Amino acid sequence: LFPRRLLGVRSRIRGGTCAEMDGLSDDQREKLALFSEFTAGARDDGAAVQLLNSCGWSVEQAVQLHLAAGDGGGEEAAADASSSAAAGGAEVGLAQPLLGGTNGDEARSAAPAPWYHSATSFLAWLTRGVKRIGASFVGFLYSLIFGPGGRMIGGPASGAAFGRALTASYGADLVLPAFFEGSFSLALSSARREHKPLVAFLHSEYAREGRKFCESVLCHEVVRGMLNESFVLWGGDVARMESHQVAQMVHARQYPFFCVLLPTSLDEVRVLGALQGEVQADAAVALLAACAEEMEGHHAEMVARSAQHIEDRSLREQQDREYQEALEMDRKRVEEQREQERQAQEALRRQEEEQRVAREAQERDEASWRALQEERKVRSQQLEPEGPEATARLALRLPAGQRAQRKFRPDATLAEVYAWAGCVGHLPENEGRGLEIPRRFVLKTSFPSRDLVAMESTIQELELSGTNLVLAEIEEDDEDEDYIMA
Repeated sequence: LFPRRLLGVRSRIRGGTCAEMDGLSDDQREKLALFSEFTAGARDDGAAVQLLNSCGWSVEQAVQLHLAAGDGGGEEAAADASSSAAAGGAEVGLAQPLLGGTNGDEARSAAPAPWYHSATSFLAWLTRGVKRIGASFVGFLYSLIFGPGGRMIGGPASGAAFGRALTASYGADLVLPAFFEGSFSLALSSARREHKPLVAFLHSEYAREGRKFCESVLCHEVVRGMLNESFVLWGGDVARMESHQVAQMVHARQYPFFCVLLPTSLDEVRVLGALQGEVQADAAVALLAACAEEMEGHHAEMVARSAQHIEDRSLREQQDREYQEALEMDRKRVEEQREQERQAQEALRRQEEEQRVAREAQERDEASWRALQEERKVRSQQLEPEGPEATARLALRLPAGQRAQRKFRPDATLAEVYAWAGCVGHLPENEGRGLEIPRRFVLKTSFPSRDLVAMESTIQELELSGTNLVLAEIEEDDEDEDYIMA
């Protein structure tokens, strides 16, 4: 709680019109002003005086009841406080009080106090206000740095510390159940995970039934056994911020507050039952037993829901696997298609390359053939005509069956015969006959067949006069230069 102002108390408190205010002492007026400042004037003076009077003029207890009652709960809080005050005195607190100051066990006399007493009271009130501002500021910084729920905000910060605080306040012989170690949200998660109900115990050091509840209910053997075995128990002091938020969530109106929660899902928490104020052990046992029975029915629902969740997850995983497999098949199909296209392009490229090489080879061959024909034509022009000395007649049969003949001198060499055979198709007497002479050839005798390769030998030496020679084409892979003639 952070007071908005501690100075400038409204004049309506000192000069109120209510009948109750006419007989208030200066100390009671000071407490009324402090209560109004802490509650931001949420109650009028009459309601505030009634609440403070029902609490024995204890500002701390009145503020706690005001926070527990919420908006519009003045009459209910005052009635609860009156019944609590009738039951007995306040117990020893668990932690530092939420607000400083005295307990105010009895009302001051209505007799007017001297003027110096009023001045002293005002200075004391001002000093306490400055201390509260400093404590509130330090608590705010601590909450900002370390998170809500620290000890400076009030109350223990863990399950073990909460249990130790209870035993320190109400006796070390208390045998308490095990409180959950962690925040309320973690306790909800643990209860949901273990399929157990969550019991929330909200304690206030100003509650008159606090000691009795801890001694006769929490320490009851049956209650303690049920809580430890079948429930997750979380406890907290409402002076802590987290516990105060839990109290608002479960609509706690009186302390101690003992309720059973069922975390049905991540976003839903259901209240199965609650006990508050003066609670007997039998009522707590009956509540826990009823909630345990309801939990058994809900457990079957949770199991079915969990099985459905597992089935849905399995179905999703199967669908995901099928989807991934379909993606993998599509990927492989695309890769295969790309590979086929690549192979087709590669085959087309090789085919085009082979065609290009063949075309270039053909062009070179044609160019070489044309050059050879030109060379043979020139040779035919340089060939000596037949003279009177040419008495050795030679007949030549071409591969196509065509024949040609010529007379040579007996002393003409075989090389001259080869020169005539190469250009025989270009001679004037054979023009128009279409004689085709192979690019490379060799001359042979017809019978007996023998290759004529001795280029320096004469016709007379080879006894070729009057014989028929055969011009045979030489294959491209035959590279014997001794008798190949181009």
